[in-house]
Amino acid sequence: MRRMFSWSRRRRMAWLAFSLALMGGVFGLLVVYDEQRSGSGAPPRDAAAPADGAVRGVEAAPADFETLLANFSASREASLVGLRGYILTEGEGFRTEWREAAAKLKSDADAIERHSVSWTDGLRLVQLAEMKRLVERLLAEQRAIAGMIGTVNRYPGLQLFNEDVRPGLDEAQRICAEVLDVMLANSSPEDAGAIDPFAKLRGDLDDLRLSLVKFTTGSSEAGPPAAASRAGLSAMLTAIDDARKAAPASVQPKIDRLVFLIRTARENLERVFALRAGQRWDYADYAFKTRIVPLAGELQAIAASWEGEN
Repeated sequence: MRRMFSWSRRRRMAWLAFSLALMGGVFGLLVVYDEQRSGSGAPPRDAAAPADGAVRGVEAAPADFETLLANFSASREASLVGLRGYILTEGEGFRTEWREAAAKLKSDADAIERHSVSWTDGLRLVQLAEMKRLVERLLAEQRAIAGMIGTVNRYPGLQLFNEDVRPGLDEAQRICAEVLDVMLANSSPEDAGAIDPFAKLRGDLDDLRLSLVKFTTGSSEAGPPAAASRAGLSAMLTAIDDARKAAPASVQPKIDRLVFLIRTARENLERVFALRAGQRWDYADYAFKTRIVPLAGELQAIAASWEGEN
């Protein structure tokens, strides 16, 4: 009996020890799981403190003034390069490059203005105000020039020729042909002397128109055609006055219109030639050199003065 009791007691004691060990293992697993959960996803008790020790709620420090100034100077230069490339090539790639650089220039100027809230130097603040005005003027001038590209406004002299001179010469040539038709309809061999000046005039007008087209659309190194000079057109008018004396009365109004057209062409051609010989023939190029470059130079001077202070 005593042996059975001892055996039973030993079994109970072993089972109790096993149960305690199992509970301890489970408890240990729970502790490890809780620690892993706290480290991987669950916030610690002080959730307001970030793990990396940074101060929560404080944004990254803004770029320093040297960086802002360098960005501003780079975007100003990029806008000039992009616009100049667009003027020279009329390519959409340069147009896109200019537009992006212009937008960046405005953004960089705004960034400098935001940085200026801590400035205490009155001169620098005055320069900032001037910089803002210059940027607005520069961007407005750039937009105006870019708007000329691919339009008749880019070449005012060529526009004057195509819209006034060339149509006038075409009409003069048609009138000359009409006068010839009327005179030939009732002509005889004895009238050849009266008809000859108008036949020559018709050919001269055609040669004049073609030479002017070549001059206005090509290189100006050779200069304008001699027949289109004031002296050449004045000689043409004198020849018309001499020839009209033998023309019938029915064509005299047409000859009056012919004289008016050639006189008008003479005046307009003087303006065309003056523009062709000067810098304003390509007005986009002229405006870039006389407006954009000086404004950009003023901005560069302000930026250079600020760079010297740092």
